[in-house]
Amino acid sequence: PEEQPPPDEGACKLGYLGEEGADIRMEVVALGSSDAARPVSDGDGLDIIMPPQGGRVLFLGVRATNLGACAVQLSGSLRDPETGRVMSESRTVNLKPTGDGWGASVDADISTFANVGVCPNNWSGRNIFDEDYEIVVQVKDREGRMAKEVRQVRPACNEPEFEVECRCICKHGYILGEACK
Repeated sequence: PEEQPPPDEGACKLGYLGEEGADIRMEVVALGSSDAARPVSDGDGLDIIMPPQGGRVLFLGVRATNLGACAVQLSGSLRDPETGRVMSESRTVNLKPTGDGWGASVDADISTFANVGVCPNNWSGRNIFDEDYEIVVQVKDREGRMAKEVRQVRPACNEPEFEVECRCICKHGYILGEACK
């Protein structure tokens, strides 16, 4: 008889992070213009970044424990508290174990962060930069268990080489194709 390959050959084998059965715990992180992720607290500035696909995004990620590291559904959103309008993005990620029972989005791999497209700004009633917004980051494991964190943040155009364009395409009233000087 032919040998059958073992099931799930090549599948994620990162295992469980933390304590099985315990509530998921998580921390919000964001990738900054220095290509390093840092924890996000209420009131923090958040770098608006130019991604490979163009436009501008917030890279919202997570550090989490008490869940499987594989196939975690990560979603991130930016909400305008004045209008209630939301820009969001969701993706399936594998959290990289950090050796302490936690797993995290990986600084060098933007695909492990929710890439929340916020500019061109044709959605918010005000500038994206230097204004107060709310971010929501949520994780859901393969068993359907969820955790969510909300932070009040102030997005900023902090990439010096792209600041003029950022302040142009992220301003209130930007029209696609408008010249940025």
